[in-house]
Amino acid sequence: MFFLLGSGSGSPLEARVAHRGDIAIIIILLIAITAVLGIAFFIWLRFKNYYKSEEYLEKERSRKTKLKDIQKLAKDNNLSQTEINTLWEICCITETNNILYSIKSNNEVNELFHTAYDIMIQQKLFTDEKLNNFFTTLFKLELIVAQTKKVLSTRQIPEGSVIFYISNEGEQYPFTVTLNQKDFFTAEIPEFIYKSPHRPELLTRSRFTFKTSDGLSYNLISRIIRYNEGNDGKFYMVISHSEQLECQSQRHFKREFFEKECTFKAVKVNENPAKGEETYSFSEKEYSGKMSNISAGGCCIQTDLPIKEKQYIGVKLPDSGIDETIIGIIRRTRRLPTGKLALHIQFVQISLATKNRINVLVYKYEL
Repeated sequence: MFFLLGSGSGSPLEARVAHRGDIAIIIILLIAITAVLGIAFFIWLRFKNYYKSEEYLEKERSRKTKLKDIQKLAKDNNLSQTEINTLWEICCITETNNILYSIKSNNEVNELFHTAYDIMIQQKLFTDEKLNNFFTTLFKLELIVAQTKKVLSTRQIPEGSVIFYISNEGEQYPFTVTLNQKDFFTAEIPEFIYKSPHRPELLTRSRFTFKTSDGLSYNLISRIIRYNEGNDGKFYMVISHSEQLECQSQRHFKREFFEKECTFKAVKVNENPAKGEETYSFSEKEYSGKMSNISAGGCCIQTDLPIKEKQYIGVKLPDSGIDETIIGIIRRTRRLPTGKLALHIQFVQISLATKNRINVLVYKYEL
């Protein structure tokens, strides 16, 4: 008999066989997928262990710096594109090894930049703008490296370090740390502090500041436990340890401390200058002073004159190779124990060439 819809001869046995075949295929596929995943995991684990191995790390340390290394450093530390370009050029010129591993201290940072500086000066690669970017990038890297070694406790202050006691009047007095133990540290102090009726009282909260070897400054608050007069005839202050340390990394330029003769004069601000007229005009009278520190952003001058804050001033540093009279504003004044006045000056008009010259002095480079 002929059936239009097929023979209809399929049996339950055939159906079970087909179903079992489908299950077998699924099982085989699952086994295959599991095997592939297992092999992939094994390979991933091998790569992971390799990237952590000393062999890989040594290979990374010894290879030359790549642009991707600079970009990673920039991403982690918020470097600008100008700083990226500057650092990349420095690494190319010096053929430095992987920068992610080769600058773990500021000595290494300065060695890298000093080497690049000598090459770029010799090859006459600097413009005023490029040299300014060079020093800006150098200072930024110094801060980055210093931040990785933050001081969290006064227990970390090395013996021989100089800390400054800050009086209620804002004066700073240098003390030398002579001993640093588990429960306290000891600092040698000047005789006039020890014998002064206004010396810091015992167990009161006193303010100090100090600078690490990497150039990072810290303010701290601690208590003075006692005063000692040593058998050596020197005087000492015993200070309790403190974890109340505040890192001061807001500066934009490296500062150099010294004592150099300088001159300065009053500056008048022409608020509405006529066409062709200078914005600032100088007084003819010039005064002598002593500069105690300087950066490309400002300086401090000591003088006998009773000068007030917020006045504009023109500063000149003889015998420095700087011809420009730099215009600044006196942000703060403080009376020194010598009776002199310290003028803290922020530069408001300074050429790139002069900024560069100051940085050369600060970093002790040679033009």
